Amino acid sequence: MKVSVVVCTKNSEKTIKRCLLSVKAQDHPIHEIIVVDGNSEDRTLDIVEKIGVDKIFSDEGRGLGYARQLGAKIASGNLVCFIDSDTWSPSWWLREMVKHMENDEELVGIQDIYWSLGFNLTSRLEAYFFNVSTFKVVARGIGPATGIENSLWRRWLFEKVKFDPKFRLLEDLDFLYRVNSAGYKTLRVPYIYHIHFPRVSLKESYEQYRYRGYFTQLFLRKHGLKEKNLLVETLIAIPSALRNSLLALFIERSIGSLPVFATSLWKRAAFLSGYCLARLEDRDRLKRKRRSL
Repeated sequence: MKVSVVVCTKNSEKTIKRCLLSVKAQDHPIHEIIVVDGNSEDRTLDIVEKIGVDKIFSDEGRGLGYARQLGAKIASGNLVCFIDSDTWSPSWWLREMVKHMENDEELVGIQDIYWSLGFNLTSRLEAYFFNVSTFKVVARGIGPATGIENSLWRRWLFEKVKFDPKFRLLEDLDFLYRVNSAGYKTLRVPYIYHIHFPRVSLKESYEQYRYRGYFTQLFLRKHGLKEKNLLVETLIAIPSALRNSLLALFIERSIGSLPVFATSLWKRAAFLSGYCLARLEDRDRLKRKRRSL
């Protein structure tokens, strides 16, 4: 099976070299490496060109939903492998992923797990939250895929179920909801892993969770799912932060409980601000629609 690797980037100068070198070090043959860039304003493309890939395209700043679908459309391999630009994968990673696809013809996609590694206080705190989630995935064992990052898919799937370009973020949540609803078989295996390097600044972290809140509301509205109760979400913020800080106190003593408590509230506030913004925009849209009738 020919594998096309698609790497979506945007201002990834701090991580893209490590990512691409790990892709090139895979011990399974790679048909092509495609980079889809989101109008990076740093040295990302210079680094990509210096390392060397087969194809470079721009998503014109339209976000991950558009970028991933563009990469899948350009790919010419039987399998499409999405690699996030802020990750590193061991040399055996692709070989083990392909093995699952070859052994199960019904399987349309496979995802691994990730362990996060931070280098300053902000990224270490981010890594803590990500790793707690990964521990939960490992405890559950093998199950269906829950994300797109560092995953492998049959290319024909993207002709039947396409990424929604409206989702600049959380495109994987929307995509997998439709894949699972259509009855396709996916897999997430806890014994294949990659390393993830979280965002290193409070501004980047805030923007990420704000966007998550915004597109979560869009996702719930699109699929007619029950929306979040903002009062409940606000009330559980402090107990949730206390729980996380207690976990940090016992699991990662070097960080301590106070930074984790503050970060939990920070992330919750960012998420809710984005969620509220999307809800207000939705209400304004409905008002304009009623006035036009």
